[in-house]
Amino acid sequence: MAEAVVKHLGYDVGGAVIRGIVQGRHPWPRFMGGPAEQELARLHKSLHSKFHSQLGAALKQAGFPRVGGIGGATEDWAAHFKLNPESFDKAVDVLRDTTRQFDKKNGTWISKYLDRALPAAKSPPPKPGS
Repeated sequence: MAEAVVKHLGYDVGGAVIRGIVQGRHPWPRFMGGPAEQELARLHKSLHSKFHSQLGAALKQAGFPRVGGIGGATEDWAAHFKLNPESFDKAVDVLRDTTRQFDKKNGTWISKYLDRALPAAKSPPPKPGS
């Protein structure tokens, strides 16, 4: 039935529906200093949400600021890394571990995109606006 609806609506609309279900995810999250321009890992919307939840929990457990919202924005993370430059490598380790565990459990391939995005991630990211 879904195929009939897509044909009726047209293939352009069908493609838009699929793009709404499969999302691009920054493998190196922007709130952690990842660049806006990076190869995106494609994930189903529900897996994308699940990953963010697991990463946020892992970072919180490791003693990092919250992810998102008040106190968890990109600027807050940049300020945290500026005050605690030694914590950047630890945050990247949590990101790598969480990503690999998520891939193993869910059959995804986010870590291959993360490995490509992170080669330069050995120093704190620049502060916002610099």
